[in-house]
Amino acid sequence: MRFESFRGTDLRRVFDEARQALGDDAVIVRSHIGRESGHARVEVIAARAEDVERLRTRLSPEAPSLPRAVGGRGRFGPFVIALVGPTGAGKTTTAAKLALHPEAFGEQRVGLLTLDTFRVGAIEQMQAFAEIAELKLEVVYDEREAIGALKRLDDCDVVIVDTPGRGPRSRDDSARWQALLKPLAPDEVHLVVPATIRTDVAIALRDVYAPCGPTHVLISKSDEAPEDGGLAALAASLDLPSRWMTDGQAIPDDLRAARRILATLGAGSAAPARMAAA
Repeated sequence: MRFESFRGTDLRRVFDEARQALGDDAVIVRSHIGRESGHARVEVIAARAEDVERLRTRLSPEAPSLPRAVGGRGRFGPFVIALVGPTGAGKTTTAAKLALHPEAFGEQRVGLLTLDTFRVGAIEQMQAFAEIAELKLEVVYDEREAIGALKRLDDCDVVIVDTPGRGPRSRDDSARWQALLKPLAPDEVHLVVPATIRTDVAIALRDVYAPCGPTHVLISKSDEAPEDGGLAALAASLDLPSRWMTDGQAIPDDLRAARRILATLGAGSAAPARMAAA
């Protein structure tokens, strides 16, 4: 989805310019009125209505349908969701939130599986979450262990897989743990990216993780983003559906349905604002 900026000194003229460029039903993503060198300065960021609607259709339902039926592994078993993304994106914390938040999977039985045996303290952190919440946890060090680990979680309805963090230049390092992920054949792969990441870097990361087959994007740390409109732009640039977002460090509270946030396109809790004819 393409966002366009319109600037001027008069709000009505800026709105008129936006309507002429994007159509009478253009949607305001963000507007700001300030002063510069003693003069009023107006800035409006807007998008075409059809582009906004297209983004909304990319938003997944708030939770997946989780029948214990044939999934990505070609057999009956848990619904497997893998979290992939760069170092510092908050994957481990997000995994804990998904496992514990009542609006994520409700009464479904959730198990944890980690491939992150590289980062110092990663296993201990996941073990602490699992012990506190009384969740089953499996740690996979070797490709040959993956199927056995998943089988030991077979009484779970959902298995959340945590993975190591790597940057866009770490293709060689990523190959090792991606080999561990492949036998798990996850039903969904959520690319976790922080809200403050540059769009071009996020797109590069999507390409790095393409071998994992990302099915969704999960924007983390949305509370650190300066503008809500930037969240919508980031989600649109990655062109992946989104189920959840995180907006803080509190476990499990700081987890939100992406539909509730992105659908407003920076308009707060109200419906997206449309430009009324002057």
